[in-house]
Amino acid sequence: MVHTKRSLFHSVSVLCTLLLAALLIAGCATGGAPDLTPTSGVPITGDTPAVPTTSAPTTGAETPAVDETSAVEETPTAEGTTGAAQPSAPGTVRMAVVRGAMMETMTKLAEQYMQENPGKTVTVEEEPEGGAFDALIAAGNQPDLITVSFGTQIGHLASTGAAIPLEDLPGAQELFARLEPATVQNLYGHNYYIPVGADVTLMIYNKELFTEAGLDPEQPPATWAEFLDAAEKIDALPARSDGSEVHGTLFWNEALAFGGWYWNLLQPMYLNANQNQCQLLNELGTDIVFDQEQCRMADFFDFNQKAQEFAPPTMEKNFFSRSIGMWPQYGYSWEPNLKEAAEEPMVIGEDVGIAPVPVQNEGDTAYSTYGGRAYMIMQTTPERQQNAWDFVNFLMQDETNLVFLQELGYLPTLTGLKGDAYFSDPARQPFVDALQNAVLPEQFEAADKVANAVQGVYQQAAVEGSLQPDEAVTQAAEEARTALQSTQ
Repeated sequence: MVHTKRSLFHSVSVLCTLLLAALLIAGCATGGAPDLTPTSGVPITGDTPAVPTTSAPTTGAETPAVDETSAVEETPTAEGTTGAAQPSAPGTVRMAVVRGAMMETMTKLAEQYMQENPGKTVTVEEEPEGGAFDALIAAGNQPDLITVSFGTQIGHLASTGAAIPLEDLPGAQELFARLEPATVQNLYGHNYYIPVGADVTLMIYNKELFTEAGLDPEQPPATWAEFLDAAEKIDALPARSDGSEVHGTLFWNEALAFGGWYWNLLQPMYLNANQNQCQLLNELGTDIVFDQEQCRMADFFDFNQKAQEFAPPTMEKNFFSRSIGMWPQYGYSWEPNLKEAAEEPMVIGEDVGIAPVPVQNEGDTAYSTYGGRAYMIMQTTPERQQNAWDFVNFLMQDETNLVFLQELGYLPTLTGLKGDAYFSDPARQPFVDALQNAVLPEQFEAADKVANAVQGVYQQAAVEGSLQPDEAVTQAAEEARTALQSTQ
């Protein structure tokens, strides 16, 4: 059965793509998730942009006010001239972070470090957006230390020689031994980053809608078949009192145009289909593998095509509107959005349930994908690199890292923090448990182009329903290989 809303998919999605392209031109953080401007009162936390809402007009994200006496410099320009932060003096570390709450948190931690280490100076500056960061590197005006998202930004900086390998620095092996092994990836023969905080994707569902649809709110769907059955029953519920249509599930289809980072939210369904036998690329990042039979990409397309029948074409009404049954793309870092739900805050465990992303077959392992942040030290001088490394070691002390995690909405990458009482809260524990089956996104620079190719075909196959699953795999493979050739 094809719902009447499918006929609207193509026209709506084309319009969304045009609008969102304008947002992208306005500026996205290089290699990371775009910094969408949130509705007033909805904070951006963690690694993912705030979920769009329709309750109020969007406004520019406010950068927290910083006291003028704190060690914060102006954002450097690509030319390294007027207004640019100049290369670090001896004992000084220039650190670049993304705008918003991270600036405030890192400034506070930098001040603590300087108090404990007289003679050391840390300046915190806002990372420039878009291609400006590469221009800074080309001009020799790069910061000493940066925060990056897990993903292809890491691969880009590593492959171009802009970042330094870390494994031979003093104490590096001791620090790596304290980290969750699944968060540490060797790229091009070296370890180029220190994972500082993680995110992970699970499914969130509305218990009230489950009850209204005759479903057991304590037994969320565990398989694809159960998910589709539940979505159909919820989708059949009458409109709400304000006229809002109820939908069985939801996907962030607008984000297909935002870049390869969105694959992180789709990938758990792909990994569940092939039981983590495949990602998109081979282990060297030189060719795709998703068109191989054991990777089950056709099954992934098939499930998403069926699930989209019970979803709105866009996230005009998000999960927090209380009109959505299930959202299989909920990240831990979106927890603050629960407080902004329609009518009153939604509470995990009471009116909201959390479950793994459903698997294809009963008994399969439910996988998820890591999001998160990492530190990278830029190629500068030995003295500056050592200063940056000293500051990283301070930031990765358990008590210091815990401040970062709590204030910015991340999960631990240090194994010693997983048992901290903060993460034993019933609303957080399911996410910590999910880390044991979380998979790092592919961080080769080429992975972004391949993911974009897959997402372009996903739009046709899953959202518009204009391609059969087998056709979608073939077309995605052709477009991905063309994109790979353009990078070689």
